[in-house]
Formats: sequence, structure tokens, C-alpha cells
Amino acid sequence: MKLPRLLAPALFILIGLLVLSPLTAMIAGSFAARSAAGDGSTAHRGLDLDGRLFMPAQRSLAIASGTTVLSVLLGVPSAFFISRAHFSARTRKLFSILSLLPALIPPYIHAIVWTHVNRMIKPLVGLDFHNIWGVMFILSMAYYPFVALTTRSGLDSVDKNLEEASLLCCRGWRTIKGITLPLALPHLFAGAIFVFVFSLIEFAVPDIMRVHVYPVEIFIQYSAFYDERSAAVLSLPLVAVSFGLILVQKRIMKGRSFVQPFAGLGGKTAAHRGRFLSIMAASFCFFLVLLSVLIPTGVLICVAGPVSTYIQALKSSGEEIGYSLALACLGSLAALIPGFGAAYIRERSKSRGTALLFFIGLLPFAIPPVSMGIGLIGAWNHPFLDLVYGSSLVVVLGYAARFLPFSLLMGSAGVKQLNPGIEEAALLVTGRWTHILAKILLPLMRNSLAAAFFVVLILSFGELGSTLLVIPPGRETIPIKIYNLMHYGADGTVAALCLLTSGIILSFFGLFLAMERKLGKGSVV
Repeated sequence: MKLPRLLAPALFILIGLLVLSPLTAMIAGSFAARSAAGDGSTAHRGLDLDGRLFMPAQRSLAIASGTTVLSVLLGVPSAFFISRAHFSARTRKLFSILSLLPALIPPYIHAIVWTHVNRMIKPLVGLDFHNIWGVMFILSMAYYPFVALTTRSGLDSVDKNLEEASLLCCRGWRTIKGITLPLALPHLFAGAIFVFVFSLIEFAVPDIMRVHVYPVEIFIQYSAFYDERSAAVLSLPLVAVSFGLILVQKRIMKGRSFVQPFAGLGGKTAAHRGRFLSIMAASFCFFLVLLSVLIPTGVLICVAGPVSTYIQALKSSGEEIGYSLALACLGSLAALIPGFGAAYIRERSKSRGTALLFFIGLLPFAIPPVSMGIGLIGAWNHPFLDLVYGSSLVVVLGYAARFLPFSLLMGSAGVKQLNPGIEEAALLVTGRWTHILAKILLPLMRNSLAAAFFVVLILSFGELGSTLLVIPPGRETIPIKIYNLMHYGADGTVAALCLLTSGIILSFFGLFLAMERKLGKGSVV
């Protein structure tokens, strides 16, 4: 279908402002740093080649690698059991929903939980989570659902007839090894790359667990030494590595959807039957939920104590919660419009220009949260832009930029479900693209739009890394308040706020599931 002439240029400008302006500002800052270093100044106090950077970089790579391996070991069996074990439709849907819950809880809350667990069990068994092994474990608890979700999408795209035919003459393991896994492998690799990149650029969890990694060094250079130039230079290698991995991921997927519409939430017939497999699958899935959701919740409830703690926490932090919700809603809307617009023109026009636009929208996956904050400051901290930088609008732009890729990917998956013939037929009748958008596209994509809105809303509500740097003076979001209170030893209040934050996030998730059920199937998780 012929698209409006100004649609692509308008999206280029919008996505350029959101993504390219902070990225360009960060790169420009790094070149300014080199110039400053060339005149003999001390601009690079943090960049002396004395081995300071080698160890944080080594730890970051080790943590990212270990987290990815552990997430694959947990996520792939979880996806296979949910997709292929002989469960009832209700049980399959229950495990599908429960397996997503750890990803909805912000990683820093996972870190706070296991800090308390560490205090409880260290005197008994000598186990300490304040090291790279502890960070690997905590991040895998937060990120294994990404591997499970993408792998389950791949499994659900496999033709069940192939597996059923193979099972007639081969044992289950040969079918899995010869048919199921090879066909789902691209999705598995995509999920693994997501986890590696997210773990590599993660700031909050290593900082809370007192592990000095590369993103923490970037934060120190900026916030402790007030050296924006050095922080920008340090960000570039991390961006380059993450950027390269995103390219690899894009090549592996070759246009496939990362996540199919509500993968695994239906009651599809399982290919592999057997009582032992069902028992093992249920036990494994329950163990993961116990480890990543139930134990953390129980620990926070124990630390928070009586109901009065929650009442006091709500009274003292009600303004921050409302402020966070308002910013998250605005950030979600700001990401939704360019995300779905770019996804639509990418699917309907395969030109190089639209491919470039889509790729630019995916770049924030490669930018560490702290580096995104530095880029936002460089892009918007100018006297003539004080309306943006001096207000909460810069936080909204940060949310929209950081989580635009999720809107893009969900939009792409949603557009793939639409039959272009419907749009072509409507164009012959009305000839007005605005009518097609209002009467056909938006109603048919309402579930995908709702899914993208809620996902970006949840991620924005829990965002910490970039918000720490760009939040206006005198204001706090609820993640920043939790982060600050944690350093003052207010354990009960912190635990209560973590539970309230998680409860709000899970309420959004429940609202989304209720809307999906009411509107009908077809949304994208």
C-alpha cells in the first residue's frame, strides 16, 4: 500500500530526536575529551592506563557470560516444559504467566532481596552474594524469562506435525535434538543475546552488590569526579560491543518475530506426553517460580514487618509513586507512537530507508542506562532548551528513548499479523489513509498497542540508571527513593516500598491480562 509521503520523514525526525540526539551528544563528548587530553590537561584522571579499567571490564564480561549461560540453562527447559509438556490448558497458562513475573520485577529489587537473604544465610553456611557469582545469580533470576519467552515463541512456531511424525518412529530426545531445538534455535540465540547485552550494561545490581564493573566505573567518573568527558569515552566501547551483538541478533532472526502473539498462553496440544515428563516439568517450573518470585516476596514481607511500615512508607512516598506513574505513562505514550509508526512502514515498505529507521530505533538496546543519561544531558542541557532539561520532560524523553525498541518489536510482530489486502481494499474504497488508520489499523492492532503500552509503562516505572542522572533537582521517582533510602539503612521502609512497587507493576500486568481477555487474543507479550 502506498504510504503517506510525510510519514517516513516525520518518523525519522522523531526517532532521531529521541535516539540519535543523546547518542550523538555522547560521541561528541568523547571527541571533546580527546582534544582536552591532547593539551596536557587532567581530563582523563579515570582513563590512566594503570589497569583500573581492565578489571571492571573483565568483571562485566564475566558477569554477562555467566548470566547468559545460567539464563539459558533455566529459560530453555522452562520454555520447553511449558510449550511441550502434557499440561491442561489452564495449567499451561498459569505457568506461562508465572514464568513472566520475575522479568516484571526491576533487577534492583532482586538485588535488594538477595542482599537480605545474604545476611540471613551467610552466618549459617558462609555463602556470600557480594561477588560476581552473586551478581550472575541475581541477574539470571531477573533475565531468564527473556530466554524462556523468545524460546517459547520459537517452539510455538514449529510445525507440530513434524514433531508428531518424528515421535511415531523415534524417541522423544531424538525428536527434540533433531527437529524441535534446531528449528527454535534462532529464537533461543536471540534471547541469549538480549540477556548478554542487558547484563553487560546493567548498573544497579552490581552497584548494590558492591561489585565494581564497567558501567559502575562510568557512573563514578560522571557522578564522583564530575568528568563528563571521561564517562563519555568509557561508554563508547560498551556501546560498540552491544551494538555489534544487536547486529548479530538481527542477522540471526532474519525478519522473524521475537515474540509470537501470547506465546504459550493457549492450550495447544503438546507433542511430548508422559506422566514422568509432566511431573518433572511441573516441579521445574514451580522451583523457578519459588526461587525467583515466592522466596523474594517472602523475604521482603519478613523484612518489612508490620502493616504500619507499609502505611508509613505510603504516606512518605505517595508523591514519588504518583510522580513515577505520571512519568511512566507519558514515556510509554512517547515511545508508542514512533515505535508503531516505524514498525508499520518497515513491514509495508522494504526500502533501505525504512530498514535504517527501524535499525536506529533498536540502537537504545546497545546504550547503557548511565550512558543514556549522560547523552541526554549532553543533548538537552543548553540554555535555549531549559524547558526540556530543567523539567521532568527530559525524564520522559529518556524513558521513550530507552524503551523504544520494545515498542518497535511489538509493533513489528503486530503488523505481521495484518493482511495487507484489507488495507489495499479499503484504500480503493476511501482513498484516505487517515480513515484506514482510524477504522482498520488501530482497531486491529489494539491488543498489540495495549501490550506495548503496558510493557513500556512497567519498564519505565522501574527505571533507575538513566533517571538518576537526569531527574530535576528536588524531585524523586520511587526507584530513586528506594535507592537512596537503601544507603541509609532503612531496611523496613525499603522492603515495604519494594513490595508496593512490585504490587503496582503486577497490578498493571493483571490489568493488561484482563484487557487482553476482554478484547480477544492476538496481543503480543
